[in-house]
Amino acid sequence: MIAPIFPANEDKRLQDVYRSQLLDTPEETEFDEIVQLASDLCNTPISLITILDTERQWFKAKVGLDATETTREVSFCGHAILQDELFEIPDALKDIRFSDNPLVTGGPEIRFYAGMPLVTESGSRLGTLCVIDSAPRVLTERQRFALKVLAGNVIKVAELRMKNKQLHHFTETQKRIISIVAHDVRNPLASIKSVINFKQDDTIDEQTASEMLDMISTQLDSTIEMVDNVVNWGQLQLSSAAYAADEINLKALVDDILTADALGAKMKNNELLNRVDNDVTVGIDKQVIKFILRNLVSNSNKFTENGTITIAAVKQDTATQITIADTGVGMSQETLSRLFTQTTQATTSLGTQNEKGSGLGLMLVKEFIDQINATIRVESKLGEGSKFIIIINNNR
Repeated sequence: MIAPIFPANEDKRLQDVYRSQLLDTPEETEFDEIVQLASDLCNTPISLITILDTERQWFKAKVGLDATETTREVSFCGHAILQDELFEIPDALKDIRFSDNPLVTGGPEIRFYAGMPLVTESGSRLGTLCVIDSAPRVLTERQRFALKVLAGNVIKVAELRMKNKQLHHFTETQKRIISIVAHDVRNPLASIKSVINFKQDDTIDEQTASEMLDMISTQLDSTIEMVDNVVNWGQLQLSSAAYAADEINLKALVDDILTADALGAKMKNNELLNRVDNDVTVGIDKQVIKFILRNLVSNSNKFTENGTITIAAVKQDTATQITIADTGVGMSQETLSRLFTQTTQATTSLGTQNEKGSGLGLMLVKEFIDQINATIRVESKLGEGSKFIIIINNNR
């Protein structure tokens, strides 16, 4: 037996195999009908759509065979994907490459094999559409043509599925962008509205109003930057690119976040403290970590009044730990247990000044945490405050 060699573009081929999301998926009518038609047209008891993984061939659809996969080493399809056209073996017992192959000497006792490579638009061969018989034979020209056409249809169905999934991803990303912007813009606009109301009601003097207006200007700058960041993040999501691992000075980033949130904290008489050491850096996408910390600080401010909100960070050998702690109202164990599992955006809780909360911010924070392979846990007691602890792997 001669085992098949790997194609020259094997790494890219495997990337396209995994991108196709065909491996280890349930049976689907579109593919099942193709193998049934191939078997009928070629008068063979067995027909398969095979996908070649690193060390195995897996059957996406099959007729006349109970097995779901074999090793790639014994596969006929491993040889077939090296060809530009139909790969046909009239009698495996007379072919040195296959005469002692266990699939020939044992079940299913292959004698005849014909496989057409499944070639993507980019030229990668994912696997084959093949027909198999236990008796020697050859295909007619009409049958060969039919296999080529059917193999092309396999690729068309697979690529249509991929494009539909991309379209769904794009749609969901657009919805998420709108949700993020609406969520993050709401707080600054509410603060601005409150200052205007205070001024109109003569609740604050001119000096305080002037100070608050300066804070509003800073907050608006931050909000505009946030919108730009979300747009950039959305573009990153739509392009399916990886997050950039920027080396960020964490103390400087926290300073920016706390400055932008100063107005909201002042209106609730909260003190914002940056306890991050000057030399703490973290390798992570700046937009992602800024979004996470900004939302957690905003959340702490919502549930804290006449208290403190502190961000601290410790860099260890393998990880960086960031802690956002507040002296607010805290949470019950029941609330903690469902904190990151909210499935709707209905109002879930009220802040110390009856601010509405949808849970969206924490849902998005958890989503980002998962995407960067970090972890987050929460410690909280009613009446004593809450502490959000983020662990970022330094060797991501």
